Amino acid sequence: MIKTIFLTLFLITAVLSAKEHRNLPYDVSASLLQSIDNDAIILGTGKKVVYVFIDPLCPHSRKFVSMVSKTPRMLSKYQYRFLLYSIPRLKSTDVVSAIYSAENSIEILLRIMIDKKISSSYGNEKTRAMVDRISKVAETLNVYKRPYIFIIK
Repeated sequence: MIKTIFLTLFLITAVLSAKEHRNLPYDVSASLLQSIDNDAIILGTGKKVVYVFIDPLCPHSRKFVSMVSKTPRMLSKYQYRFLLYSIPRLKSTDVVSAIYSAENSIEILLRIMIDKKISSSYGNEKTRAMVDRISKVAETLNVYKRPYIFIIK
C-alpha cells in the first residue's frame, strides 16, 4: 500500500514538473530563424533551406554533420544553416567561439566535429553577440535537443 502511494506521488510529481515542448506557429518560427540567418554557418547548395541547431561537442550533432557533409546528394538538395547552441553540460562555449571567430567557420566546424580536432577561443564581443542572438531565438523556439532541425517550406 505504501509503495503504491509513493509511486503515485512520484508519478504525479514527474508529470507536474515535466517541461512541455510547445511549438510556435510555423510563420513565427520561420521569422525568428530568418532574423539570425546571418549568424548561420552554411553547408550545401540546395534550394531547400534547413536550419539546424547543433552543439559542436554533442555526439548526436557530430553524427548528423558527418553524415550530411559526406553525402553529395544531400548537399545538392539542401542548404544547411547551422546555428551553434551550446548544451550547458558539455561546456562547449569556447569551442563555439572558436568556430565563430574563425575566418572560415565551416572549415573549422567540420574539423572539430568530424576530425575531432578541438579548438577553443574566448571569442570577442562580435562572437558573444552572435551566441546571444542564437540563444535567445533557441530559447523562444524551445530548442531542447541537438540537433534540432527546422525545414523551411
